[in-house]
Amino acid sequence: MTDQDPAARISALESRIDLVEQRLGAKLDQISKRLEEITSFFASRTNRMLHAQSIYLGDNTALTFLETGQRVYVDTRSRDIGVHLLTFGRWESNYLKVFEQLVKPGHTVFDVGANHAFYALHAARLTGPTGRVEAFEPNPHLAGLATASLRTNGYTWAKLHQVAVGDTPGEAMLTFNPDMSGGGNIRSGAGQGKAETVSVKMAVLDQMFPDPSFTIDVIKMDVEGYEGKALRGMSKLLARSPNVRMMLEFAPRMMASAGVGAPEVVSQLQGLGLSAWLIDGQSKLTPISWDNLASQTDGLMNILVAREAPV
Repeated sequence: MTDQDPAARISALESRIDLVEQRLGAKLDQISKRLEEITSFFASRTNRMLHAQSIYLGDNTALTFLETGQRVYVDTRSRDIGVHLLTFGRWESNYLKVFEQLVKPGHTVFDVGANHAFYALHAARLTGPTGRVEAFEPNPHLAGLATASLRTNGYTWAKLHQVAVGDTPGEAMLTFNPDMSGGGNIRSGAGQGKAETVSVKMAVLDQMFPDPSFTIDVIKMDVEGYEGKALRGMSKLLARSPNVRMMLEFAPRMMASAGVGAPEVVSQLQGLGLSAWLIDGQSKLTPISWDNLASQTDGLMNILVAREAPV
């Protein structure tokens, strides 16, 4: 057979045509999938504008909905979280994307520092009625809104506890600024602008959930530097939850102000056999060493901790 053999040339040409068709088909599949994603993206936002309206109910409260269609009650004074929920129906999109990858049907999820219950609402949607969602928010007004939001969506498997989470039961003073609802904290005098202070109940999670068979799958914690004491009070829960994945803020200066610095927080988490990943603005997870985190003295990072690669 020579290079001029017609049969060989035809066979080679047919093989090349088959390869081109395969590549073209794969490319068309990718384009089709991308078009579906784009259509879904714009449809959700168009439906929000066309079919929904925020309703002011008085007493600094409005009823609106998330871009998923879930109803949510919002404190209209809130210029950080509240204004995003009222105008866009979303908050912390990069952080939420990681959260949504972690939560599965039937999971048990804790939302510690629930605020407007944004993550608790998404957790309830993702776990479905076979799951369980426990949310914790000490601010009386926000706790009331969060409870109403969970009820109005029919999430009977989700519960809001009006408590702060720490290592000692009793009472504590919560300082907060209604204009910046995401910044409430247990450290006295740490509010911004027109800060208010209110006495709240402090709970210890190991005492609230003593059943040795009870475990947690996913935790979102946002307690403005109080992580160390919250972790102290849930060490047994974490120890008996082998598959737990926890998302939390890591802010060394705020942690130190709350009485448990970054090195001790790192020691607690590392002692439980957990590893850490940074969550960046594009929802990417990057491993980070405990020594690196323990050496930090300032700034704020969002991290995810787990015993195995989390996603």
